[in-house]
Amino acid sequence: MGVLRLIRIGLSAEKRHSVCTHQFSHQLRREPIWFLLIGMICLAVSKVHAQSDLPILKANSPQVRIVDGNHSDKGDWIVDPAIELDTYNAIRTDKKKTVTFKSDIDSIAFDVEPGHVYDFVILLNGKDACKTRISTMVQGYQRTEKSGKVGPVTIPIYIEHGKLHLKGRVNGSKELDLIFDTGANSCLIYPSAKTKGVVLTFDGTVQNAGSGGTTLRQFSQDNQLEISDVRWDHEPFIYVEKQADNADGLVGFTVFEDRVVEIDFDRMLMVVHDSLPPHSEGFSKTAMPYSGDLPSVEVVMKNGDVSYGGQFILDTAGNACMLVNQAFAASHDMHNSLKKLGSSVSSGVGSGSIANSQLMMPALTLAGHSFRNVPIHVEMPSDWNKAPPGGVICMDVLSRFNTILDFPSNEAYFKPNLRFEEPFKIRGSGPSLLFIASVAGVIVFASASVWFFAKKRTHSRTKPELL
Repeated sequence: MGVLRLIRIGLSAEKRHSVCTHQFSHQLRREPIWFLLIGMICLAVSKVHAQSDLPILKANSPQVRIVDGNHSDKGDWIVDPAIELDTYNAIRTDKKKTVTFKSDIDSIAFDVEPGHVYDFVILLNGKDACKTRISTMVQGYQRTEKSGKVGPVTIPIYIEHGKLHLKGRVNGSKELDLIFDTGANSCLIYPSAKTKGVVLTFDGTVQNAGSGGTTLRQFSQDNQLEISDVRWDHEPFIYVEKQADNADGLVGFTVFEDRVVEIDFDRMLMVVHDSLPPHSEGFSKTAMPYSGDLPSVEVVMKNGDVSYGGQFILDTAGNACMLVNQAFAASHDMHNSLKKLGSSVSSGVGSGSIANSQLMMPALTLAGHSFRNVPIHVEMPSDWNKAPPGGVICMDVLSRFNTILDFPSNEAYFKPNLRFEEPFKIRGSGPSLLFIASVAGVIVFASASVWFFAKKRTHSRTKPELL
């Protein structure tokens, strides 16, 4: 398989080999074995020569760690020799920084600037030359021409079907209904966006991990996204072929990963700051580390005299209180120790769905603020999910706080709002209860490395096609 892959890559990467192959074609009928051997040697030597001028990172393991600026907890990069050009989209910033790839035996660092690409080769096991690219083309927003404003960006928001929504446009389309998802590390477009004028040029494919599984989907690298009076000029989008929600698409938190985002549910506004606003002093501060490649906070649960806590991903696209994965549930015997209210099914853009028990948690604490009698959805035991312990904290809890998310500093701030004292509603039981839990991926359903792969990696370009 390695030889066949090398030939395929060589032909696509170096067009002159097609001429060389044609010249040998008359010899194929007489001496096929010699032809194949000479052809494979020619292609192998040409590929190594073509990449010899690129920096090389040696690796014996396919797992490589990335340090992106001051972010070192973004998960593992999986080296794949089957991909002709593997692209890492660096965390967006308007400043210079250093991006370092660390293998089990070597490391390589690049001083990068916005708007550039940096190519190198990961030499796996001394034989597989995996061409890799660091791209800083994905950048922060700019003010639109119609905006004469300076300072924070104000975006109207609304809640629909229990999820956080805002309005926007993609590639000059009509106004779109978009979910803003803190539990998604990508931007997605659904088929309904086509009727509103969204046209995507597909550059390749990407593995999209979501609730219910991982799917290979078409990927569009360079698009314009406009929200309120700001725009992004080089934003990647994944195209989801099924209408997984009533919205036209989804905007992941990564569009603001270089900013401070304030979500004010009392005023139904999102305010985007360049730095932490002074009024954050009135909020409760907590760490916001990444679980895999998604921001999370510590949640503490209490059942009688027993307390236990864990990292739970912030999910503004989940229309429940909390979703707990089976590893966390099993480690705390949740199915046997909590009162059962019913059952539920969670689904998203993946091909499958997840069966849960709906249980009553007597007490739940987030950033020092406690709730009582919280209905939570706990994944039923199964053989396929081997994710690390944890889960997601969803909108039925998050919408009871005004929140400030400081993405550059990995810190979150919470302040109870006017809804804080409202009792939680039990939504029902049985298969009729469906909710989207982090459309682009949550750690409940996949390992941390899969989330990293879903966000930061794009495959080599294929022939562009239009949506």
